[in-house]
Amino acid sequence: MTRLRHRPALDVRVEIRGELPREDAEYARIRSSALVTDLGPDAHEARLRLTRPLDRSVTRPAVAQASVELAGVGRVRVELAAVTVRDAVDLALGTLAGRANRLRELGDLGLATAYESSYRPQYAPRPLAERRIVRRKSVLLARRTPEQATREMLALDYRFHLFSDALTGQDSVVHRRPANGGFRLVRAHSAARLGGSGLPLTESPHPAPRLDLPGAARQLWLTCWPFVFHTDSTEGRGQVLYRRYDGHYGLITPIADPR
Repeated sequence: MTRLRHRPALDVRVEIRGELPREDAEYARIRSSALVTDLGPDAHEARLRLTRPLDRSVTRPAVAQASVELAGVGRVRVELAAVTVRDAVDLALGTLAGRANRLRELGDLGLATAYESSYRPQYAPRPLAERRIVRRKSVLLARRTPEQATREMLALDYRFHLFSDALTGQDSVVHRRPANGGFRLVRAHSAARLGGSGLPLTESPHPAPRLDLPGAARQLWLTCWPFVFHTDSTEGRGQVLYRRYDGHYGLITPIADPR
């Protein structure tokens, strides 16, 4: 007797932020389901979040954040923006499919992803006096080597990645350097010489600055950087204050390992 193996029900979720026409929302759901089907049985837990802010100061207001879990690979994610919702859906899901297939087949995204996409969402202008920390996220930092953290950052399409450095145990950040397509490592307290790496990864000779939140916000404003990695003024843990696309700020702080 031949037993038929049925694929479990696909876990595909579409989240809408703001008001979108019903036809666009349905289009997003259909395209998301098709993506998971096309990627094969090792793809599951697909997520698509659509945002269309009312702010008309940006030229690409429709933002699509798409991700999928691949067995043996992990989570792959992209966040891109376009003029219309359907264009953003097609752009994000098409890019996600390409990255997922490359990771699955080659195990590496390649260095082309080191450069910032021209379709990355734009920051909405917001007066300094109105900016607030509207999201606070506490995370248990994954223990990674700098190279592992960098490759994970690329797979998740982040500008920076906060992690626990496996070489020193320090809170650390790797981030993109779009001007030259490279990456930079900053540790919370001290520098340590990097070993060999297949990536264009350099290390800051200086530890993260010790700042309180007003000081970090001031540096973020003065430099126009997308984020500021610093150690807090009480416990000395590394944390990241970053710019959100809505013009406000977000804060990522580590929590102690319960072990």
